[in-house]
Amino acid sequence: MKRRMLKAAAAVTASLLMMLPAAATLSSSPLTASALTAEQAERLGEELTDGTFTYEMVNGSYTITKCNQTAVVSKVPEIRNGYAITAIADNAFLGCEKITSLSLPESVKTIGTKAFAGCTSLSKVHLPSKLTEIPEACFMTCIALEDINIPEGVTMIGDNAFYGCKALKKLVFPESLELIGDMALADCASISEFDTEKSSRYLFRDGILYSRDLSTIYRGSTELSGDLYIDDAVTKIANGAFSMCLSLENVFLPSTVHELGDDSFGYCGRLRSIHFAEGLTSIGYVAFQNCTSLSSVDFPTTLTSIDAGAFYNCTALERVILPENLSQIGEGAFLNCNTLKNVILPTGLSSIGDHAFGFKEDDQGNAVVNKELSLSVSSGTEGADYARRSGVNYTYSDKNIKKVFFIVAAIALLAAAGVFAGVLMARGRKSASSAVKKADKDEDGSDEDENYTKIIGS
Repeated sequence: MKRRMLKAAAAVTASLLMMLPAAATLSSSPLTASALTAEQAERLGEELTDGTFTYEMVNGSYTITKCNQTAVVSKVPEIRNGYAITAIADNAFLGCEKITSLSLPESVKTIGTKAFAGCTSLSKVHLPSKLTEIPEACFMTCIALEDINIPEGVTMIGDNAFYGCKALKKLVFPESLELIGDMALADCASISEFDTEKSSRYLFRDGILYSRDLSTIYRGSTELSGDLYIDDAVTKIANGAFSMCLSLENVFLPSTVHELGDDSFGYCGRLRSIHFAEGLTSIGYVAFQNCTSLSSVDFPTTLTSIDAGAFYNCTALERVILPENLSQIGEGAFLNCNTLKNVILPTGLSSIGDHAFGFKEDDQGNAVVNKELSLSVSSGTEGADYARRSGVNYTYSDKNIKKVFFIVAAIALLAAAGVFAGVLMARGRKSASSAVKKADKDEDGSDEDENYTKIIGS
């Protein structure tokens, strides 16, 4: 009995071992996998790979979830084992640095966020006609990207979609485009032209991409140079609007602009001056970072907020005059502004971020105190608290005022005392003179009496 059981067990084990290769083949081989129905693959959570792409069955069609980062491909297949490929997942091609050109099939309807981000060799992309949006960070830091179509039907370009595409020179907008996301075109160092002929929402004029009513500036051409006068119709300058405009020198803002967007003029290396108008209330995050030729800034009295890193690494900045209405200065707002020697902090400040003033970065990127800068602060204010907790050199401007007041008061008292003494002396001299005159008069009177007596007596 035991022998028969052992033989039976051995037979079962042998049959299972014989089945293992087949099971392994089922899960890894694209040919065997085709025997699965779409429902079976989806139910089993089957993930297939052909060595280049990894696929997942979703709602009866395939989504590419991953591309082998060492693969060199130029085309995505339209059909896989009889099922259409309709989507590219989030991060699917992230960091695939060997791909130089890529065409997506007409079957693809959606692309995920960061789908092609970091494909640093990708220079040309063909997008399918059924696409309705280019999602967030889709082609972020594709630094070699020069040629890409935006199909009719695309309604949105997501946040950071083309951020850092430094080789991208031109985009043609379809009539369907309704929204350009935050920082979508920022840090595009070569962008110089937008074809907006078919667009009803956007207008490219004089080197600037506007909303059709001119109220918003989305992006300036990197070929802009010299002086830039912003139109009075503009009320908003979008994040990254003029970043990497390396030849701008002087910018004049109208009073209609109340907020400057993040990184709005970042890396404008030749920018020497920025003329703010009354009405501006806030300057965004890293708005003027690395504007290494900017030497002085006069802020309007209406300004209340300077965000973090706003003037980071403005190494030529020698003078800033902060308005009394300013209430907030963000972290590192003037970090690495090593030419600044003295800054007067307004008494109304309620918040000053770490390393906002008086710090520079060492070779390791650590913030260290810049001993050449001194802050003028008033006692009992946020400015004084910041200086003490940061270890930055500072002086009390209000104590100096008190000293001046006391000196002036002392001088005034001395002057008053001098005047009073002069009055007393004058009165003394007048009294003495009156006494002399009276004595003379009395003497004259005595002489007259004596003469009168003589006359009567005679």
